[in-house]
Amino acid sequence: MNELAILLTLISALGPQGPSAIDSAEAILARAAEAYRVATTLRSEFVQRIEIPVLEAEKEGRGVVFQRKPNYFLMKFDEPQGDIVVADGQWFWMYYPSAQPDQVVRTAIDQTSEGATLGGQFLVSPTERYVATYVQRDVVGQRPAYLLSLVPKFEAPYTLVRVWIDAQDHLVRKFEIHEENETVRTITLSNVEAGIDLPEDLFRFTPPPGVEVFTR
Repeated sequence: MNELAILLTLISALGPQGPSAIDSAEAILARAAEAYRVATTLRSEFVQRIEIPVLEAEKEGRGVVFQRKPNYFLMKFDEPQGDIVVADGQWFWMYYPSAQPDQVVRTAIDQTSEGATLGGQFLVSPTERYVATYVQRDVVGQRPAYLLSLVPKFEAPYTLVRVWIDAQDHLVRKFEIHEENETVRTITLSNVEAGIDLPEDLFRFTPPPGVEVFTR
């Protein structure tokens, strides 16, 4: 079976394109929130694409992401090699040697939320914080998914989030974040593993010697 046939099979298996009562945006989002709640740890490969209209530029990166709730997170880039984002439970560290090899930026983590984890800001009490709209059924990495759009009800640095929620395990497989400055950041996940053992040591970060640390 060729690739096109596989995609057509997956799409047809999803049934009609319109949302049913059990496929409403709120119901889908509730299942995703529950899947996120019980997945205390997660490992996944990722591809990140950033479109920056004001600079007429695009950036792409890929690597592996790990997270352990509530506030441990590691985004380790293979491309650009060496770039890294780490949340160690207290600080959120960002080090991009591909662009600024002499600088590390850190921000204190809000201990009252799970914003340091991928999806935490979208999947904790989501219906209270976002207006959710069902868009369509779709496919991500040959897996059937539901596409929803989320508009924040609160002041946020983004105006819209589109999320692709797996139709089988209800974990988010793709995020598309539309920022206030019109930058669009898309993160696609693959080979997702939830509930695996991730030691706390994995999330430790020590700035390289000679690198200046800026605290925001």
